[in-house]
Amino acid sequence: MTNTSTLQTDPLQAVAQSRFLIIGYGNKLRGDDAVGSKVADAVANWKLSSVKTVVAHQLTPELVNQIVATDYVIFVDACSGESCARTVQIDPILMGAPAPRTLPTNTHHCNPLSLLNLTQQMYNRAPQAWLLRVPSESFELGEGLSSIAKRGCDRAVRTIEQFFKTYQQPAWVGQQPAQN
Repeated sequence: MTNTSTLQTDPLQAVAQSRFLIIGYGNKLRGDDAVGSKVADAVANWKLSSVKTVVAHQLTPELVNQIVATDYVIFVDACSGESCARTVQIDPILMGAPAPRTLPTNTHHCNPLSLLNLTQQMYNRAPQAWLLRVPSESFELGEGLSSIAKRGCDRAVRTIEQFFKTYQQPAWVGQQPAQN
């Protein structure tokens, strides 16, 4: 786990200038699938005023209202299988395809890109976004994390801490938000 005393260093003072959203998602009752929520909970414990965390069982269109109110969003999810690296990966989510004109009909299959596209469609802008994938191996019924997911959870928390220290100014897609 991250030492909270390291969060008081000068680079993190700049975090207060921007708004961050961490969305950890997955089923807490399916073993390693809970790793996204564990990471979000760890970040919430830092109690940084400019960082909001959301723990969600799944991604749904209702999250758009929180996504639009932020400068940066990091989606945190478990990954497994051949498409998953053996270590934590953080990759930018690039808006490319035109946003769909209607809401997804099956809200059980929203993904980070579809939520960003929906945010763009509804509000004409979307924050910079990343997908943080945490290696996992066991999705059986139960509340414990495997050793791989535990190590990945710790590494993901350190990755977010490093991200906060080195982030860049937001590059809005679409219009700049109105100044308050």
